[in-house]
Amino acid sequence: MACEPNEPSGNHSIWAEARALEASIRVIRRAQGKKNPEDFPPHSPECFAAMDEFVRDVCRVLEVDLDEPDVEDDDDDDLHGAGAGG
Repeated sequence: MACEPNEPSGNHSIWAEARALEASIRVIRRAQGKKNPEDFPPHSPECFAAMDEFVRDVCRVLEVDLDEPDVEDDDDDDLHGAGAGG
């Protein structure tokens, strides 16, 4: 993306998986003739639109429905057990 964050010091395998997913989606979008956010000037309306489409593609791969309202649960499936806040 336009800004490359520092690599987190936590679980490197999850970071590597996220980067691989991002790279795969970029290549697939390019093969489909779609633009990626870095193809546009930062902060331009086209860049924001491409970011939105990119996020939707990521969610599609992860089977996350962005149009479905959040459903409260008891966090039994939370990766870290106590929620992001601890």
